Amino acid sequence: MESAFKDWDYIEGMIDSAYHEAALKMNLSDSEFSILYIFNEHQEGCNQSAFYKESCMTKSTVNSAIRKMEKKELLYLTPGSGRNTQVFLTEKGKLMEDTVYRVIEIENEIYNGWTPEERELFMKLNRDFAEKLSDKVKKLPAL
Repeated sequence: MESAFKDWDYIEGMIDSAYHEAALKMNLSDSEFSILYIFNEHQEGCNQSAFYKESCMTKSTVNSAIRKMEKKELLYLTPGSGRNTQVFLTEKGKLMEDTVYRVIEIENEIYNGWTPEERELFMKLNRDFAEKLSDKVKKLPAL
């Protein structure tokens, strides 16, 4: 069956490759990069659950990445309220976070180079596609 999304698959692969290359240049795995990226929004004391909720990674992938990052002395954990675990960056981790900020600056430069209408359309179409795809995949029968 011919995919209507052949071009999109290629574009998505290019985007994934760019983020992967950025992670490699920072000596991070893709999941470690994502965790540092999420710190941009939450900063210190982020609940560990935010990482799998916002990155769409599994809990086990997040836990594994956090353990590796602890060994690299990039972050440390403390008990939070209830069952929550809070994650904090070490000084070494804060330096790594600055490298993630450079990628965010690149994203913002590209995004802000578009007109407001282009930005709105980009977000609208991507959000609409993601929501519809997710809904329809949930309705697929299991084999």
